[in-house]
Amino acid sequence: MKKVIVSLVCAVFAVGAFAQDFTEMNGRMLKDSAEYAEVQPYVVNCCEFLLNSSVKNDEKNLIAFDFLVEWMNNNPYYSFQTHKKFFKIISDDAPLAARYFASMCKVAIDNNFSIKEEDLQYQAIDKFVRYCMYKKYHVEPDKRLQKYIDAKKDGKLQEML
Repeated sequence: MKKVIVSLVCAVFAVGAFAQDFTEMNGRMLKDSAEYAEVQPYVVNCCEFLLNSSVKNDEKNLIAFDFLVEWMNNNPYYSFQTHKKFFKIISDDAPLAARYFASMCKVAIDNNFSIKEEDLQYQAIDKFVRYCMYKKYHVEPDKRLQKYIDAKKDGKLQEML
């Protein structure tokens, strides 16, 4: 009986973890380095939400994306740059751009902001492409993005960048 109860509690907790409420972050403007550090757990939650949910353009996705962009701009810990060639192919697709930004933030945070720009770009694009490969996220890649997916499958993604 205890196992059943524990399983149910875990299942409810897992469902609640993905039913995130980002309204608290909607339109939030960050002022100083202390605030950037204070909201880092929210950034991680946004990244996890975006990288574990299907591509869609709903309110939660847009709020999480908007908050990530705010956090990335003028961040005192890291100066984020997009990979110009790669970003050009997804920049017109907000849900995909959100996942790319989430990948960059997650890689930077996981490496305590001690990562070279080239390594950050490769790891972020690798994480993003892996996201695109999962059918459950409903990404419909165009020909240009498909080339990166194919390069990842062939072990040649880093060469492509």
